[in-house]
Amino acid sequence: MEKCRHGLDIEKACSRCVGDAMQTMPAVSPHHQRMIDLANRIAAPANEHEHTDTLSEDVFYPDHPPRTESHTFKATKAAGHKAKLPCAISGHTEGAEYHHLAIEWAFTSGVDWSVVKGVATGEITQLPVLDLETDHPTGDTFAAKDSLLWALCKLAEIRGFDWHAFDPDKPDTFVDSMQNMLVLHSKFHRHKNHGIHALSFPVWIFQAFPRAPGFVFAADELQTAHSNQEVTHVKAA
Repeated sequence: MEKCRHGLDIEKACSRCVGDAMQTMPAVSPHHQRMIDLANRIAAPANEHEHTDTLSEDVFYPDHPPRTESHTFKATKAAGHKAKLPCAISGHTEGAEYHHLAIEWAFTSGVDWSVVKGVATGEITQLPVLDLETDHPTGDTFAAKDSLLWALCKLAEIRGFDWHAFDPDKPDTFVDSMQNMLVLHSKFHRHKNHGIHALSFPVWIFQAFPRAPGFVFAADELQTAHSNQEVTHVKAA
């Protein structure tokens, strides 16, 4: 679908395009000038610059049967909904979904879970250094505690997962467990410009941090602010 120069679908009203157009028109009335001033404030947030990017992925998933919810995943969701666990970013309990945090379900059969358990329990203290072109072991090793895998295992442990009781032949008991879930509202899970499945991780993770006053993150926030300020001005008039 064709998009405007600010990245929104061309059929949708873009407050920034409207603002650009209004700034080229002569101010013929105080009301019109007020609208131009409003457009200036909304269309160009102070101390910010826009970033756009297109991410292309070309990787292989291990073959797997059609997705069905495991007993573990059903129990995880049921417990979460019963406890009304909030979205980890917005705090909302309605519309909460469950995102696989450390490892996606689709990659389950591509993991050596015996090694994962060994690192998690401390039985494996060294991991292979990988060739940067083939991703195969070079013959050298490095400390497991310096690996991202170790950190992810410890995070699950802190959240209550028992790695000593984990059976590598039943990986769903970890993959679909609450300790591998991030509770997110659908907005921060799947939606454009906000969802973890729609943004690169360095961009997405910003939303977990408190905002500096006035900072605008995404174009949809500009549209909302524009609409709210228009309503305020209409009421004032």
